[in-house]
Amino acid sequence: MSSQQPKRGRRPSRTVLAAAVVGAVVAGTLGLTGQAAADTSNVSRVVLTPTATPFDSQSFTWRSTDAAGGTVQLRPAGGAAVDVAATAVDTSNLAGVDYTHYSATATGLTADTAYEYRVGTGTEWSRWRPFRSAAKGAKPFEFFYYGDAQIGLDSTWPAVVAAANAKSPNAAGSVHAGDLIDSSTQVQWTSWFNGMGESAATTQVLAAPGNHEYSGDTALRNWKMNFEYPANHPNLTTIGALADRAKGDTDAARQTAAYFAHWDNVAKETVYFSDFQDVRFITLNATQSTGYLRPANLPACAASCPDAASLWVEFQAAWLDHILATNPNKWSVVTFHQPVYSTSTGRDEPILRANWVPVFEKHNIDLVLMGHDHTYARGFKNTDATDTPGLTKGPVYAVSNSGAKHYTLAPADNNVWTQNGATQVRRGQGVTTYQVVSVNGDTVTYRSYVAEKTANSPEPEKVGDLYDTFTITKRGGVKHVTEAGVEPPAADGEQRVKVTVPERAPGELVWSIDGGNGVVDLGTAVESGDHFAAKGSLNPVRVTDTRLDAPQWSLSGQVGDFTSAGKTVGGKYLGWSPFVGQNAGGAVAGAPVASGFVSGSGLSQSATLGSAPVGHAGGSSVLRANLDLRLPVTVADGTYRTTLTLTALG
Repeated sequence: MSSQQPKRGRRPSRTVLAAAVVGAVVAGTLGLTGQAAADTSNVSRVVLTPTATPFDSQSFTWRSTDAAGGTVQLRPAGGAAVDVAATAVDTSNLAGVDYTHYSATATGLTADTAYEYRVGTGTEWSRWRPFRSAAKGAKPFEFFYYGDAQIGLDSTWPAVVAAANAKSPNAAGSVHAGDLIDSSTQVQWTSWFNGMGESAATTQVLAAPGNHEYSGDTALRNWKMNFEYPANHPNLTTIGALADRAKGDTDAARQTAAYFAHWDNVAKETVYFSDFQDVRFITLNATQSTGYLRPANLPACAASCPDAASLWVEFQAAWLDHILATNPNKWSVVTFHQPVYSTSTGRDEPILRANWVPVFEKHNIDLVLMGHDHTYARGFKNTDATDTPGLTKGPVYAVSNSGAKHYTLAPADNNVWTQNGATQVRRGQGVTTYQVVSVNGDTVTYRSYVAEKTANSPEPEKVGDLYDTFTITKRGGVKHVTEAGVEPPAADGEQRVKVTVPERAPGELVWSIDGGNGVVDLGTAVESGDHFAAKGSLNPVRVTDTRLDAPQWSLSGQVGDFTSAGKTVGGKYLGWSPFVGQNAGGAVAGAPVASGFVSGSGLSQSATLGSAPVGHAGGSSVLRANLDLRLPVTVADGTYRTTLTLTALG
């Protein structure tokens, strides 16, 4: 952009010094996982976590070097923003830098709607990021299932996440089966968040704690400062008859009551559920360490005393039975760390299996997703088998590993599965995987992919190959789990029609300046009372989106300071009024931004030029804007230049 400003003086019209304010608009192609400008240096670990009802609310968590308070600014894509006050949850220190951790929950959202948000303070903000509220009922979506990240947080883990996002760029979120880190230090948590990248900040993250989250942090302080989860954990009103054990005047009753009271905090944000588009996602806490389960002032007990580990598992089983009995959704998925059917040599969890498997089977839960054993296995309980090979009718149990730590499988003919009436359909070692789970009406399809292998892994699949897959089908209240190539039985009166559609190319989001050389000339600024004014038009920006499923995108702009021969004028004095020209791609113009001379911060803070919601029309849209520069009359004359940077999120 260029603007010419008359030299101020008694006769300003006589002496004019041309002042070119040049702005180079950066254009290019956006990858599937999205590239964006960096956050302000004081904001990091930005993460989205679901509420119990993510169709009308959303939780945000981040850390900041600013201890003065935090705010979320939230707006419908291209609309006006509202402020949501955050709570300071805790503090931490890394390499001598103090951080305050903030959480906020926005309520009153509109279901199935594209939003943008940023976090920070009144002067320092993160960049604007997109997310989409959940649909209120059933709607197709995909999510990732990750096993332990734990080892290789700076190498293997980011590669796994990148591969998953490339495979399913529109995934709505991810479930994590514990041991996100190896030791609960600020360094390792930073590495985990760095590996997650933008997917943590733009999609839902549902995590279960593992034993390593308690390593060096028995109160799980770091977990609770990093994540905000629904407070629908077990309590005396949701554990049924088990609550009766805390009644009475016996030693055992008093001790049980003390445990239950203490576990209100232990279970908070580690045992929870969230209903997302016809799926109840449930998270359990399978770690059974008496170090955190025992309250500080446990009453004495001499007879029939409760065992803390067993009672803790029963406590969750009773709650699980309650929330599955009252589940209004078609599907149910549970995630936790230590497996009910262990896979590695020397491992077994009999207390978990005895208490939780009967509940899973009673309610015929769909997916039981676990970690801990650093191997892969997937299978079923033998009582859920049918007479048809490759066809079962009950829960699917899976153990996976998404990091660089690997253990040895127990023998195929003598392991926890075979000893306890269960069958492994697929098993493997020396392999790092991620899983993509697709929920679509009557079916859930599970696909596991190889992300990394050890040099001595016996698995024949190569990196990038499909490693395991199956489909769950529910029709008319009847459930079938089928292996690849096996069709579920047809109901009476049904006739199946089958067609194979080849995979589409993934497509891409591309944007560029339509014509011109990227320079916008605002002409000669005109003195207008208490300010100089210059107007012009942004060179048109063409956005073309050919990606599968037409995910949402937004294009935002931010300007730096105007400079001229050592003189500086704030970029806030530039404003714009976006509009859409040619619009085959279903774009929506961003909200007008006034020059900071009038009010606010102008374009010195990122503002949306245009956006398109999920499911927008295919094709190109041309984004345009009228520019409005208003400079104080006190600004020295000169040739001023700045750069307007456009950033795409999609």
